[in-house]
Amino acid sequence: MQEEIPPERKNLKRLNNDCKKCHADIHAEWTLTQHAKSWTDPVFQAEISKLEDKGASCARCHAPRALWHKEMGEIPVARDKDRDLGVNCVTCHMLGNIYFGPFDSQGHGGVEGEPVYRESTMCFSCHGQPEARREHDQMTSYLEGKAWSKDGKTCQTCHMPMVERKLVTKKSLKMKFLIGVQPVRMHSFTGARRGEIVKGCADLEVVFEGEKVVASITPRTGHSLPCTTHREVVLTVVQSDGAGQELSRQTKKYTFPDGEALPPSGTTAVAFAAAVGAKKVRATLVQVMTKTEGRPQDIRQPIQEAETQR
Repeated sequence: MQEEIPPERKNLKRLNNDCKKCHADIHAEWTLTQHAKSWTDPVFQAEISKLEDKGASCARCHAPRALWHKEMGEIPVARDKDRDLGVNCVTCHMLGNIYFGPFDSQGHGGVEGEPVYRESTMCFSCHGQPEARREHDQMTSYLEGKAWSKDGKTCQTCHMPMVERKLVTKKSLKMKFLIGVQPVRMHSFTGARRGEIVKGCADLEVVFEGEKVVASITPRTGHSLPCTTHREVVLTVVQSDGAGQELSRQTKKYTFPDGEALPPSGTTAVAFAAAVGAKKVRATLVQVMTKTEGRPQDIRQPIQEAETQR
C-alpha cells in the first residue's frame, strides 16, 4: 500500500523568501533559471493551454512538491499552490521540517547530508521519465553515452558548476560557523536556452575527401544533441571557389524526440558531393530555438564552425 502523502505546506512563498535571507547568492542565481520559470515560462504556458487538463499532468515536474515525497529518481508529486514558484528551494532541499543537502551541516537545526545530490539520479526525477514525457528525457541518451563513467561526470558537472564561495551570506553570530568560503555548486542550472553553454558543446571538422566534402560532429554534451523539443541543431556547409564565390549551400537538421538527433558518444560524419570548382568549404553548427507560441521568432545560438581548402 502506497504511503499517504502529507498535506501540502501553505507557506511556500515565505519559506522561499527565508532561503533568500541567508543564501542570497544561490537565490539570485535560481531566479534567472528555467527552474524558477518552469511554470510561468510563456512557451510552456502556450503549450499547456492546448491541453485538456491545462497542464495538470505537467505540474508534477513544472510545479512539484518536494522530491523527497517519492524515491529519488521517481516522478514527483504535483503541488496545487504557488505554482508560479516553479522548481524551487523546497523542491530539492526539504521534506516537512527536515532539511537535506550534499553534506551534513548544523544549520537549520541539522541538515542531513545525502550522496544523491552528487548523482544524476536526482535530476532523473524530472529529466528521466520517457514514459511520461519522452520529449524531456535526457536520461536515456545520457546513460547510453556512458558519460557517467567518464571522469565521474554527472548532470551537475555541466549544469551546476563548482565554485568556492560562502554558502551562507547572512552575517549573524548564530550562522558564524557556516560563513566560511567552501566549494559548492552554483544553482544556475544552465541549459540550452543559455548561449554560454551551447557555444562549444560539440566539436566540428570539415575536409575534402576526393569528390566529397565530409563534416564530422562530435558532441560534448554527454546526452543527445538536441535533447528536447522546440529546438534544432543545424549543420550548414558552404562551398566556394578560389575567389570566394559561393557554389553550393547544403544543410542537415537534427531534432528530438521524433527526428534524428546526434548521439551522445562518438562522431557523426555527414558527406556532401563536392561542387565543381570548389576550393574552399566552411561549415557551421548552430542551435535554433524554434519559433513557437510564446516565442515570436527563431533564436540562433552558435555552437562551432570549421573551414578547409584545397
